[in-house]
Amino acid sequence: MTRYLVSLLICAIGIVCTILATGGSALNYLDLPSLIMVGLFPFLFVSVLFGFKNMASAFSAPLQKEGEKGKLIQALHFFKMYAKTTWFAVLVAVILGTVGTLAQLDDLSKLGVYIALVIISPLYCGIINMVIIIPFTIFIKMHLHEC
Repeated sequence: MTRYLVSLLICAIGIVCTILATGGSALNYLDLPSLIMVGLFPFLFVSVLFGFKNMASAFSAPLQKEGEKGKLIQALHFFKMYAKTTWFAVLVAVILGTVGTLAQLDDLSKLGVYIALVIISPLYCGIINMVIIIPFTIFIKMHLHEC
C-alpha cells in the first residue's frame, strides 16, 4: 500500500510540475465533457456490466492480505475490461471532437470545446490508467503470484 501511495505522489508531482513548467493553470486542464466521457462513462459501464458488488470486490480484493484466487481473477478481469473501456471511450471522444471541430470550422468561437475533447480526453485516460488501473492490476498479479 505504501508503494501505491508513493506512486500516486510521484504521479501528482509530475503533473503539477509539468503544468507549472509550461506556465499554465490547472484550470486549463479541466474539461467536463472529457471527464464525463473518459472518467464517468467507462467506470459506470464496467460497474453495471460486472455488478456494483463485484466492482467493490474488485477494488478491495488486491488490498486484502489474503485474497481468494477466484476473487483475484475476477478483479483482474474487471480491471482489464475497465482499461479497454477507458481507451475505447477516448477513441469515441476523439472522433466526436474531430467531427465537431470539422462541423464548426465556419464559427471559430465554438472550436475550443471540440478541440479540448480531442486533446484532454487522452490525458484523462492516461491519468486514470496510471493512478487506478495499472496499480490495481499490479497488486492483483502480485497476489495471484503468491497464491
